[in-house]
Amino acid sequence: MTSNINYAGINENFPIAGQDNDTQTFRDNFNTIKQNFLDAYDEITSLQANTARTNTDNDFAGVKIRNAVLQNNLEYAHNAGTVGSEFTVDGIANVDFLNGHYQIYRFDASVNVAFLNFPSVGCGKVTLELYGDGTERTLTLIAQGGTTFKRSVVTTSTNSTVSFPNPVKVTSATNPVIIEVWSNNANTIFLNYVGTFV
Repeated sequence: MTSNINYAGINENFPIAGQDNDTQTFRDNFNTIKQNFLDAYDEITSLQANTARTNTDNDFAGVKIRNAVLQNNLEYAHNAGTVGSEFTVDGIANVDFLNGHYQIYRFDASVNVAFLNFPSVGCGKVTLELYGDGTERTLTLIAQGGTTFKRSVVTTSTNSTVSFPNPVKVTSATNPVIIEVWSNNANTIFLNYVGTFV
């Protein structure tokens, strides 16, 4: 941003020692100094509100970050804890994109699972790390509000195809099922079943 601070408008050679000095120049200098303080206040306030900070979380409100080199960055892991029937809304456990790109869930009941707040522009992706509680739990993935699913299909060595399972079964409390979920228009959810990690 271009600064409005006009330091050149201050007459630093005034007052002149040993002579009568025009009071109008005093007033002009003070007025310019005051205006510079006001401009500095406005600009600093704007910078504090609208620039990235290293001592607090930043919300870029959808503004693009371009031509950046990222090094030693992490993705936030949202641990949703244990999800059972008491934690569902109208019988549905919601995976909310706003919770981050990596989400961990433990299930102690069979539930319906839906996806919320995936972006309408750009590509939003979430990796899910899913656990059971030692008993097989059925997670039925449901599309809401006109959203459709596109599921991965894998061709095996015997040339048969295996489609993304729906419902998804989780059992182990220690060996997670990993699923990738993404969308580039909020109307289509792509699902990739990565597998069980042991």
